[in-house]
Amino acid sequence: MKLAVTCEFRFYRTPDGQVWTESVFLYDFWLRYLKVFDHVTVVARILEVEQADPSWRLSSGNKVEFVALPYYVGFVGLLKNMFAIRRRIHHQLSQSDGAIFRVPSQSASIACFLAKPVKPYAVEVVGDPLDVFNSGITGTLFDKVLGVATYLSLQRICKKAAAACYVTQEYLQRRYNTASGNISVGCSDIELPKESIRNLPRIYSANASKLVFVGSFEQLYKGPDVLIEAVRLLKQQGVELNVVMLGAGRFLGSMQQLAAQKHCSDNFEFVGAINHADVIRYLDDAEVFVMPSRTEGLPRALIEAMARGLPCVASNVGGIPELLPEQFLVDKDDAKGLADTLASLCLSPQTLTQASANNLAKSREYELDVLVERRTNFYLDYQQRVLSLST
Repeated sequence: MKLAVTCEFRFYRTPDGQVWTESVFLYDFWLRYLKVFDHVTVVARILEVEQADPSWRLSSGNKVEFVALPYYVGFVGLLKNMFAIRRRIHHQLSQSDGAIFRVPSQSASIACFLAKPVKPYAVEVVGDPLDVFNSGITGTLFDKVLGVATYLSLQRICKKAAAACYVTQEYLQRRYNTASGNISVGCSDIELPKESIRNLPRIYSANASKLVFVGSFEQLYKGPDVLIEAVRLLKQQGVELNVVMLGAGRFLGSMQQLAAQKHCSDNFEFVGAINHADVIRYLDDAEVFVMPSRTEGLPRALIEAMARGLPCVASNVGGIPELLPEQFLVDKDDAKGLADTLASLCLSPQTLTQASANNLAKSREYELDVLVERRTNFYLDYQQRVLSLST
């Protein structure tokens, strides 16, 4: 059975036909589909280049080919190419036996606009566009209108899908449910190798003061400004916390300036971009993980921190409440609530020890072997649905 998969990521193709990625969607990623399907065709934006950057990794490979959508950038580029995008996706679906849309996706919205594709399709719901636009990060009225349109489109796509797989257990399902009787499962995209999960929880005999934050500074989705204010409030109360900030982006400099303005530069170490192996090392060196995000799906960084036995404090957005108990959740943009919750946790060795044990146990639900089996069963169920509808 031939499968088409659409996604919003942008790839590069060299003259030899190989397709490359700067970060995610390496060739190994597509192997999850090849456990069930005979051949995978990825439909995505591809930029033709003369040669690959040494840092790029291969995404194409045996039984995985790519069909290029027009390489647009931005909403204006999307509008200019929307009819070409629709034609190309529908043509590829006509050449395939089944299709999976990784959503939210502007190209999938265009393909399904006014009429669903002829072939019964499945969706993998990996995020919530409405939360992104409601987070306060995007400022213009146009952005908010686009957010509502994307939300309504995704609701429609999911409702008409023959099968839906969500990265959350409940959150995304409530907002983007599929029709009654159709296949619906919760299966995180985050897969932890068994060796990345600690064997034993941490034991705390003293208060905690070493925190770690992981997130891009390209936008302020992760709430680093809220964390800086919370640390300032605690410092006024005589509670000194030291935070290692991992990540890079255009707001990194302004966050360093904000810490200086709040007279707490000494409480922060801004490390910048690092590779994944070093992230794990920083998690192991820390005593508490903090994630005051304004919007999230099901955050990988949080689950990885839990797998290293770290007590965690995070905002109650997206799928985070599925990971942490209420006592360690705070409202987004609530610096005082974040400060109070951090103090309650960090100043109690007993609470820290119990949180470590609870988080470690929860992280085991995201072990690789467990999720691979669940996802493979989803693909098998979808395959059987397609075969039954085609006979």
